[in-house]
This record gives sequence, C-alpha cells and structure tokens, in this order.
Amino acid sequence: MSEPLPTPLTDLRRRAPMARALIRDVLTEMVGEVEITYDFYREWNGCWLVNVKVSGAANAQLSFTLMDTPSGGMLALPRPMPSRWRGVGVRATDGTRWSLSEQGALVRVG
Repeated sequence: MSEPLPTPLTDLRRRAPMARALIRDVLTEMVGEVEITYDFYREWNGCWLVNVKVSGAANAQLSFTLMDTPSGGMLALPRPMPSRWRGVGVRATDGTRWSLSEQGALVRVG
C-alpha cells in the first residue's frame, strides 16, 4: 500500500503567518538570508498559491503551492521545483521532506 501524499491546502484562515514563516525557512535553507514579498492567491481549483519576490543573497521570483501533509503539517512546494532542490526535498512544518520525481510526482524524501 502506498504512503498518503500531501493534499492541496484549501483553507488558509489563520494559517497565512505559518505559510510566510515556512516559505522563509525553505528559502533560508536553500539560498541563505533573503528579503521576501508575498502575494497569496487562490487558484481555479481552490488551492492556495503564493508568489514571492526574493532579493538579497539571491534575486528571483518563485511560486509555492501550499499543501497539507498527511500528519497535519504544512508544505510549501516551489513551482517549478529547482532541479538542485529535488535531491534534498523541501521540509514541511511536521519535519517531513518532499520532492518531485523525474516524472513530476510528489514523493517523500528520507
């Protein structure tokens, strides 16, 4: 039997501060200290997407899909996921790490 996968987060009430902190933690781990501006919006299918502008150690624009992990944590998965991040995956608030397979499927790392 396969392991349950994260599902798109559809209810952001009272969770936006957690999402901001999670995205900051992910970016700090992957690229170092950066300045971030956030733009939350709901996609057509009801899940939440966060567009971020990054400046500081790196300058970029990234999008993150917010997801709920099977154990109740929050995952901010970058879209598209940078190839150098795939091997280590992205840490969720519950300590699990998630990545994308070569075929684009969500997989747990470690």
